[in-house]
Amino acid sequence: MQFTAPRRGNRLFINVTSLIDVMFLLLIFFLVTSTFKHQPAIKLDLPSSTTAEPVLAGPAVIYLTSDGAIYLDELELAEEEIVPALRQRLAEGGDDSIVMRSDTRTEFGHVVRLMDMIKESGFTHVSMSARIADGDPTGGAHLDDRPDGP
Repeated sequence: MQFTAPRRGNRLFINVTSLIDVMFLLLIFFLVTSTFKHQPAIKLDLPSSTTAEPVLAGPAVIYLTSDGAIYLDELELAEEEIVPALRQRLAEGGDDSIVMRSDTRTEFGHVVRLMDMIKESGFTHVSMSARIADGDPTGGAHLDDRPDGP
């Protein structure tokens, strides 16, 4: 009496169900344990500084590119929109400090004009963002105008 059909050849059957389960668990593990650094889409070459201090979290960030374009948290603003947008941000957040990131090739006149607009809008503490010498080229360090630091 024969219960199974006769086998033809040596076929090897590999059950991949457990392999797929393990791969999904590894994928979930790496997604949960990884951290994502926010990289703005605005490309700046920040000046380097030996006295800059790293800051993990910060207030509003305003960007000034080498061609004079101004962005408030990645939203491009025309020159006449800057002061009202900053006043609105100050009213919403209540924090009177702002971080200014400027490209190394930006003309000094643009930097001074933007700082005047920031002060005119009501912000009292302006920090300049810089790259730590021999450090991360994307920034993350601030030169603060307050004597006691951030």
